[in-house]
Amino acid sequence: MKRMKKMITCALALGALGACANIDYTAPAIASAMETISVPGGRTLGPYSQAVRAGDYVFLSGIIALNNKTGKFAEAEIEPQTRQVFANLKDVLAAAGLGLDDVVKTTVFLKNPKDFAPMNVIYAEYFKDHKPARSTVPGVDWGRPDLLIEIEAIAYAPRR
Repeated sequence: MKRMKKMITCALALGALGACANIDYTAPAIASAMETISVPGGRTLGPYSQAVRAGDYVFLSGIIALNNKTGKFAEAEIEPQTRQVFANLKDVLAAAGLGLDDVVKTTVFLKNPKDFAPMNVIYAEYFKDHKPARSTVPGVDWGRPDLLIEIEAIAYAPRR
């Protein structure tokens, strides 16, 4: 009970601070605040957007090694797939008026944990001096033998 009173007091105090600072905590409806971004002729394997701009950020869906021009996957080896993923990542960022230097966070999904080292060498070629935050998730199985890597990203894109 004592803890509950403390939590209520804190909530009321925070609310009062917000009112004193004249801060508007209302947000626009999500659907009207989002802008869908896609590469002309870009392909997805499901009902989702390649990227979505929300506020000052662009959220890129998981990018895979599907060549947008041919509709075929890159060779089922980690090196060509990683390079194709980065080509696709750059294309989607460009469609949003951005580049790799605008990326603040990536998540790399790998089918085979042994592919980390070769993927990391190629990753470092694309993110040289600019090093966004990154998580890597090994052992992901998409149910496709030809899909070895997926990278999703968040880019900072302040509206000017």
